Amino acid sequence: MAEMENVSHVPLKQPIVFTIEGFIITRQQRYPLFVVTLIVYAVMLLGNITVVTVIATDAKLHKPMYVMMCNLAACDLLGGTVVMTRMMYSYLTGDKTIGYVAAILQSFGLHLYGRAACTIMSAMAYDRYVAICKPLHYHTIMTTGRLVSLCFLAWLIPFCLVLVLVILKR
Repeated sequence: MAEMENVSHVPLKQPIVFTIEGFIITRQQRYPLFVVTLIVYAVMLLGNITVVTVIATDAKLHKPMYVMMCNLAACDLLGGTVVMTRMMYSYLTGDKTIGYVAAILQSFGLHLYGRAACTIMSAMAYDRYVAICKPLHYHTIMTTGRLVSLCFLAWLIPFCLVLVLVILKR
């Protein structure tokens, strides 16, 4: 039987650029949207940096739940920065294109944020479960080593999962 070869190779134009489609924004709407997005971003930065700073500086808050809250605030900083900075750039310049590498990095950051938020909240739920269901054993179960392991895994697992997605996209 003769081998049939039905493969066509179409070279991609370099550099690869994506056009961001979505809402149609007029020139008059761009600056007010930029200002609103900037205000929301500044409030998000201020709030999350305040949470991280207060927890880091106050020794009384160096307890498992607060350390995980600090991780959650750092995760929110990642997610907000990945999304809001690109939106503000688009609003300010009107540029609706994004390069391939920038798109991959933004996709990586956004997926990492989503998965890390879930795993950090799962670690927080485990902490609360131990505190409520095994209150007398809480301090022997939730040691510093266990807390560090939970926080490390809460970031490592989503990083690995998202890295697999990015590698498979290539």
